[in-house]
Amino acid sequence: MKKTLLSIFTFTLALISYSQNDILLITDNDFNTDHNTSIHNAILATSYTNVTVHDAVANGVPNLTTLSNYDLIIWFTGDDGVGLSFWNNGTAGIEDLRTYLDNGGYLWLIGTDLIYNMYGSAPADFASGQFLYDYAKIESYDMQSYIDDSNAGVAQLDRSSTANTSYPTPISWIYSTIWYIDAVTPAAGVESIYEFGPEIYPHSGETTMTNYKGSTYRVMASFFNPSNFDSTDNKINTFFGAALDQLFETELSTNSFDNKPQLEVYPNPSTDSFKISITNQSLINKPYSVYNMLGKEVLNGTLNSLTTEISTKFLSRGNYFLKIDSETKKLVKI
Repeated sequence: MKKTLLSIFTFTLALISYSQNDILLITDNDFNTDHNTSIHNAILATSYTNVTVHDAVANGVPNLTTLSNYDLIIWFTGDDGVGLSFWNNGTAGIEDLRTYLDNGGYLWLIGTDLIYNMYGSAPADFASGQFLYDYAKIESYDMQSYIDDSNAGVAQLDRSSTANTSYPTPISWIYSTIWYIDAVTPAAGVESIYEFGPEIYPHSGETTMTNYKGSTYRVMASFFNPSNFDSTDNKINTFFGAALDQLFETELSTNSFDNKPQLEVYPNPSTDSFKISITNQSLINKPYSVYNMLGKEVLNGTLNSLTTEISTKFLSRGNYFLKIDSETKKLVKI
């Protein structure tokens, strides 16, 4: 009995260790507040569940004391491009946010018109003393889709050749093409994660997501709105998982996923059921288990095909973990 309890306790600790990073999601968007919810849910669908939401539209910008309580600040502006709190101090950026980064903080900027709100139409060069240059390490704002591509828009995003292979690619949209997302030029040594695509697009290869990993702080920047991702294959959850893994260095190398079974769970969060989708046929006929936050197994079964549907009707609302071989996925029942 003691051995069984110890095993459960050990497994529970392993599960809890997945989400010890505290995240502050700042929603600086009242253009479409449903997008604030979709971003929050996408984060909760990853293994990083210690998330606090702060509405900057209603409550203003959090001060340094508040910011300092968190390992990562996600500043989300959605498709809003008017009166963003992020630019309350002009191009230099909010002083408390700069100090937070100088003290070793992490920041992820997400939004379609984040740059446009301050700089207007492209192009624009950034310089010392400006937040995007000093902290995001971006040299210039080069173009906007639709405005600068003869009203075509970008049909998809392609993962950059140097980006971690856990990022999904290609990413398409709920629309045939997306308008107003930005292309930028990162400084030397800054990673490009996503580019405009496909290859036939006149501006393919332009960078629209960057990651700067400095010795003191980190700044990731996505100049598009993930709430507009095509939802049929649940890529928004995979996208957030990959980005948060990279920020917190959960994965150790670019090719670390190449030798791991590929596993997706959707919809996640779910209400009555979820589907397990695998791309590695060696997992067929493998057992799966679902555990609650106390480490107690509440569901089990066998993967009978590349897609297996599991009923969760009798489970209470809350967080669970799916374990298949060496892989563990966070599940949220709502």
